[in-house]
Amino acid sequence: MENHLQASQTTSGLSDILRRHEAFWKRERTDRPLLRIRRRRRPLQDTDVEPGMLDARLFTEPLEEKLLQGDLFRTESAFPKIPWMEAIAGCAIHSGKEEAMWAKPVVNDDCGELPAVVPDQDNPWLRKLLELTVSLVEAADGSYLVSQTLQRGPSDMLSALLGDVRMGLWLYDHPDRVRELLSRCADAFIAVTRAQYAMIPRFHGGWALWNYGLWAPGSVTRLQTDSSVQISSEMYRDFILPHERRIMASFAYCLMDLHSAGTLSHCDALIQEPQLEAISVTLDRYENGPSIEALLPVFRKILETKSLLVYGEVTERELENLVADLPPTGLCINVALET
Repeated sequence: MENHLQASQTTSGLSDILRRHEAFWKRERTDRPLLRIRRRRRPLQDTDVEPGMLDARLFTEPLEEKLLQGDLFRTESAFPKIPWMEAIAGCAIHSGKEEAMWAKPVVNDDCGELPAVVPDQDNPWLRKLLELTVSLVEAADGSYLVSQTLQRGPSDMLSALLGDVRMGLWLYDHPDRVRELLSRCADAFIAVTRAQYAMIPRFHGGWALWNYGLWAPGSVTRLQTDSSVQISSEMYRDFILPHERRIMASFAYCLMDLHSAGTLSHCDALIQEPQLEAISVTLDRYENGPSIEALLPVFRKILETKSLLVYGEVTERELENLVADLPPTGLCINVALET
């Protein structure tokens, strides 16, 4: 696997990297996937420490302060721990231990007026998001690209506005109100994304995509649909997907993030969407989560029609299996090695 890392680090020239990133989105034939490998040291806690645990590489590697990390770009975005879309839509935000943040529902009954959701220019959260984005642009020294921040999708915004229980009830009791809220959530997502792009300069005619390090030769956005894990595939197609489809159509390139132990259940619906260029799968390494071996057939199915980004933590053996068993065309692997 060190050979793959070395090959990615010695790729000749920025123009070749950009060409390979464009090939990812267009699913053009390539000889190897885009690859970034980060080594992550397990913390030494609640254990007897032995000399063999102290791998010199993991204690001496310098911080990566360069634009390219493997085949992918270093990116920075406005404080992605903030649930920006929920805050902009009107939810109060609470920060818990280690800055884990969640939104408080704003809809408290079935008869009240729906929240506006779509922000105006005076929205304090939108102003702060753009202020932070501009600050990153002004501070850029060539070692990173500024990207759109983490934005949760319409299903996540709906869940935040209503609360999980009320969301489930409203899907049955107030379907028209749910659809109206989802439409407003999609409008807000598009408006907030475009507002950030108005602040972020193009890089060789395109923009970078959040923490994934991918560059696209045009406008690009990342969607997620985490709260759709609560509903069936039929309800997802009926209620959520039409509004996600409108977001997909609003940008030149779009990537949908799915979780291997959750929303991957909606993959069959998404691989049929012509305006969705790529799917990312965030690896859930729960004890009862699917193994890499179990996911390989799903990854192959995605790669038949879409580009695929695999994101998360893997072992060295699992990384070798990903590289060896998956076709390289349209494939990007951005992983941390468990050591």
